[in-house]
Amino acid sequence: MNGPGAERVHCPVCQARFRMPGGKGIGDKVICPICGQSLVVRPGQDGPVGERPDLGTEAEIRERVDEYARIKGYSFNEMKEEVIQGLLGKRRRFGDFYCPCRMHHVPEYQCPCKPTRGGDVDRDGKCYCGFFWKK
Repeated sequence: MNGPGAERVHCPVCQARFRMPGGKGIGDKVICPICGQSLVVRPGQDGPVGERPDLGTEAEIRERVDEYARIKGYSFNEMKEEVIQGLLGKRRRFGDFYCPCRMHHVPEYQCPCKPTRGGDVDRDGKCYCGFFWKK
């Protein structure tokens, strides 16, 4: 790629690539600016890839949703803890943090789900399950 910081990191949660922050490289921790996932940058066949360091833990999903809300300027509904428990239940049952309100357990519905990342909150004032709210 061209110049320092021009490399793009692949995020395994939102399946997108984002520009690696300046001064960061292989082995460094970065936050995906699209979904809020904390990642450690590792070399990959097609360029840098993010690895989820706390894969499947409660700390991982709490940090992800808090970062996503911070990045987007969103708030949570009054049932934040219940939704997090639903996300943890989906993790135990289906292998990842899928939206507790969706019936399909596909990558697009990992929290924050693709419709939420695509602008549902800005358009509707909240996400599908009412977890994230526009301030």
